[in-house]
Amino acid sequence: MQQKKDTKFIKKPEYPGGKEALKKYIHDNLKYPADALEARIQGVVAVAYEVDDDGNVVSSKIITGLYPSCDEEALRLVNSLKYCPVRNRGLRIKSNFKINIFFRIDKTEKQLLETINIQYTYVTTPKKDNDNNDDKNKGEVYSYSITF
Repeated sequence: MQQKKDTKFIKKPEYPGGKEALKKYIHDNLKYPADALEARIQGVVAVAYEVDDDGNVVSSKIITGLYPSCDEEALRLVNSLKYCPVRNRGLRIKSNFKINIFFRIDKTEKQLLETINIQYTYVTTPKKDNDNNDDKNKGEVYSYSITF
C-alpha cells in the first residue's frame, strides 16, 4: 500500500496538544492582576502574534485591550507560548495567529473580594481596691472577630 503524499506546501506551526491544550495552558498560567481584581475588571483581551518556523513567538500586540495590567498579563502569556517547529522545504516563514484571553472573576476570587474581616480588641482597666487580691487588679481583654 502506497502512502499519501503531503499536499500542503506550507505548514503552520501547531501548539503541542492542539487547541484544547492551548486553552488549558492559558487557564492554568493566567495570573489575574491584583489591581484589576480589586476594580472587578472582567472581559476579553484580543492578541495578535507571529510564530517563526522554530515555534517561538517573535512579536505580539494587543488588538482589543481591557485594562493596562490585564493587557500586560495577556502579552506575558502569549510571549511564553512555545509551538512545535515546522520545516517548509527550506522556506523560513512566520505564521500569524490571534487569540482571545478571557479575564473572569471566579467564585473563589469573588469570595476573596467579598470577605471583610474586622478585628476589635477591648481592654478594661483594672479595678482599684484596697485589698491586695491579684484577680481583681487584672484588667479584662475582649477580642472580637467579625467576618462578612
